[in-house]
Amino acid sequence: MVRKKVIVRDIHGLHLRPAARIVKACLGMDSNVTLRKGTRNANGRSILELLLLDAESGSEVEIVAEGREAEIALKKVTGFFEEVCVVP
Repeated sequence: MVRKKVIVRDIHGLHLRPAARIVKACLGMDSNVTLRKGTRNANGRSILELLLLDAESGSEVEIVAEGREAEIALKKVTGFFEEVCVVP
């Protein structure tokens, strides 16, 4: 199991487009990815759960990956927060 904390930097928070990209990346991986904000957990393969995290701009989100490709999955999902979810 690997984990990393990231900050949501997009001014709109974790909204539909970045959530859809996270789901697409997680569906292609042989691992389970969970995103956590406070007491809420979201499966990385569920767009609805990701949106229900209510991760607004500035929120801290912990990404946890388990499985055979956990390191790769963590790097991919973390990359979305560093590259895709940025303030314009």
